[in-house]
This record gives sequence, structure tokens and C-alpha cells, in this order.
Amino acid sequence: MDTATPGHGPHPVDDRRSPDAEHHSPDEALGADDPCSHQRDGRSPDDAHRADGPCSHQPDRPSPDEAHRADGPCSHQPDRPSPDDAHRADGPCSHQPDGGSPDDAFRAVLCGDGLRRCPWAPTGPAALEEHDRRWGARPTESSGWFEALSLEIFQAGLARWSIAQRRDGLRRALRGFVPGEIARMTEDDVDDLLLDPAVIRNRVKIEAVVHNARACRGLAPEDWAQHVADLRPATAAPPLTVLEESRRSPEGDRLAARLKEQGLVFVGRTTAHRFLLRTGVLPGHLAECFRAGTGTGGSG
Repeated sequence: MDTATPGHGPHPVDDRRSPDAEHHSPDEALGADDPCSHQRDGRSPDDAHRADGPCSHQPDRPSPDEAHRADGPCSHQPDRPSPDDAHRADGPCSHQPDGGSPDDAFRAVLCGDGLRRCPWAPTGPAALEEHDRRWGARPTESSGWFEALSLEIFQAGLARWSIAQRRDGLRRALRGFVPGEIARMTEDDVDDLLLDPAVIRNRVKIEAVVHNARACRGLAPEDWAQHVADLRPATAAPPLTVLEESRRSPEGDRLAARLKEQGLVFVGRTTAHRFLLRTGVLPGHLAECFRAGTGTGGSG
């Protein structure tokens, strides 16, 4: 029979292919015996991208995503603590020593000379001198009492303790805070002060100080002391931290009303309270500060 006759299939022997005629399809070229095959052991092309394939895109070293994990070799959490760790309670830069509390950061600080001071004292030379020599000390002259009141008037609304940097300029411009000298200042003098960069150039505050000087120029040191004598508490425990400090007090409220009755201006309850702290009528230093206590300006 003719195997080439139409209607009949090829002879079985003809189904074999010669070596010269052998060829592979693209898919067969990537068969199971190809070490880089994307279809080995019956797996789909997607399997080649998994972590356990010989051509995997995830070799022994971790991927970038794994490097950011806490347990990866490229972790961003090495043995040394991160900046965030340093601010935790158990970090090496913690402000809470062994057994301490968060409030410890607001207590008196230990300075290089071995003395403990209120936290605001080491902020600058002027603040340090203010803290160690004047703040909380009872004035001995009329000008000292009037200076304490005037400084608190200028301090109102400004950053705390910033007035310490202006004290020398204010003393020069305001004639040593002598009430009788300030009382003679004219409107032209006030205008000149508004051009002086060494002072607090606030017309309302300067005019208030001049006005108060005229009301206080006849007061002797004993008169000032008498004004606050009944405001000194029998027992006054200084605060342990700055968090316990108050902006006002019943004693300050009474003094503010008293001064206003005598014609003084710009002496609100907060200003009056700080005047009592500045002059040592109320405790003005923290409990652990070296200036706290009777006779050191802390409580009189």
C-alpha cells in the first residue's frame, strides 16, 4: 500500500526524526534539566521568583525589606540605642536616674562648682548672677524695693528671666531706680528711652514706672517692709520642682489690691506675686537649691 496515499497516516517509522531535524520550542529550551529554568519539577514561571529557587531574586543575603526588620543583618536597630531610645526612661541619656521619676528633670540642677541651683540659673551669666546675688534677697534700701517692683513690671509678658539681661541697662537709663530721681523724668526723657536699645522700649511700661516713682518717692525702706510684713507666711515650704511653682498666690492678690489703692499702676496679681518672690517674702528658690531657706534669700 502506498503510505503517501491521501487518507492514510504516515508509517510509524516515519514519525521518528533524524538528529539533523531535531529542534526545540522556546518553552522546551528551558526544560527541567536547565539549571536556570523557570519551569522545573512542574512548577510555573512564578515559582522561579520564590525564595527557594536557584535563580531566585532573594539570595542568602536579606532583601531590602528584610534589612529594615529588627532581626535582619542590615537592621536599623543595631546594638547601640537609637536617638529615640536615648530619651526613654531606661536609655543612657535618660533624665530619670535609677529609681527616679519624670519630675527629677525639673528639680534643682547640680552645677560645675558642686552647688545645686534652680534650673534657670545656668542659662547665662546674667541669669546666674541674678540667681546667686539678688533673686529672693530682701532689699535694704528704698531703691532696691522699687527696683524689684519695676523689674517685674518690665518682665510682664516677656520670656521668663529675660529681664536679667537688661537689668544693667535699665538701672543706667532709670537713674539707679531711685524713686525721687525717676519722678523728675519728663515726657522728653521717656521719648529718649524709647530710642535706647539697652532698655525695654515699651512706652506703657516706662510711663508706669515713672508714675509709680512719683507715688513711692516718700517711702523709706521700713515703709516698704511694712507693706509686706503681714504677707509673709508663718511657714512656707519651698517647692521641690518648677512644676510646683505658682504664677499667683493669695499674698500676691492682696498686695496687688493694696498697691492699686495707693495709686500704683501696672501691678497685677502675677506681677505682685513675683515681686514677693524676688524680695524673699515668699520662697523664690527650689527646695534643693543652695539658696533656699531662711537667711539666704529663699524665704527671707
